Amino acid sequence: MSKIRAAVVGLGYWGPNLARNVSQASADYELVGLCDKDEKRLGRIGELYPQTKRYTDVDALLREGKPDLVCIATPVGAHHPLAKAALEAGAHVLCEKPLAATVAEAAELVELAHKKDRRLFVDHTFAYTGAVRAIRKAYVDRALGDLFYVDSVRINLGLFQPDVDVIWDLAPHDLSILSYVIGRRVVSVKATGSSHNPRGFADVAYLTVEYEGGLQAHLHLSWLSPVKVRRMIFSGTNSSLIYDDLEASEKLKIYDHGVTFDVADVEARKQVLVNYRRGDMRAPALDNREALTTELKDIAAALRGGPLPPAMGEDGLEVVRVLEAAGASLAKDGARITIS
Repeated sequence: MSKIRAAVVGLGYWGPNLARNVSQASADYELVGLCDKDEKRLGRIGELYPQTKRYTDVDALLREGKPDLVCIATPVGAHHPLAKAALEAGAHVLCEKPLAATVAEAAELVELAHKKDRRLFVDHTFAYTGAVRAIRKAYVDRALGDLFYVDSVRINLGLFQPDVDVIWDLAPHDLSILSYVIGRRVVSVKATGSSHNPRGFADVAYLTVEYEGGLQAHLHLSWLSPVKVRRMIFSGTNSSLIYDDLEASEKLKIYDHGVTFDVADVEARKQVLVNYRRGDMRAPALDNREALTTELKDIAAALRGGPLPPAMGEDGLEVVRVLEAAGASLAKDGARITIS
């Protein structure tokens, strides 16, 4: 494969970023198609790429444009039919998260990609950021030691989504980060939340996600916060780490703080001696390249026979499993839902 013929479907919030990055990666890609049902939006974005043909119909794009890679950035309800059509037409797919609206739909796409011998990539963008890759390295290299817990706050004022609740809107970011960093399977989910809008969708939610080995992650999600917060805390036995995505220069802070518990024997557990360690804080230098730039380069390498990137269809399917389980728990007032 010389240049990869790529098309972008959906030009709302994220699609223009995909189009820009595909266009800029001219050594690997040729932007052969832009598609959106909204003709005004299509015209506005299309003016930036005068050599690229515009489509309002996906079938026409697939038939005439013959893309090697279709990038899908539409509302989640359209992911399954669009990705399915692209795979059946013989194209590889890069799909925005979450991969699909149900586990059944996501599983069908994964199976179809294998059947057609096509690659199904999921746009878990954070896995390509310098900050999250540094977190994974700290975890894998045991700089954090054993994790006690992970705590995440992802809140802001809006934007209310027309088709999904706050869990489906915001949790995929944290779940994809955790999947990449710790590489453990989710065992169970508990979710509570509340709705304050006429549609009845949860706009505030709290998730407890249990991973293999007993590790728990707590997610606080909200569309109703007066301030925007994007912060994750990884607390470990050797050190702890705070990831603040809104920080301009110090997104990652690693604290040489920890706790150890000295117990002579089982009978002496009530006499546990707690030792606290408080050391220095450091903010490591990070790769500040745009995540999509790195992601598209990794995808191009994979399509030419190189290693697969960290977010494939199976990874997207696992995130959808957790989201669906969270919805079931929410409907049962926070009941623990086991994921098999």
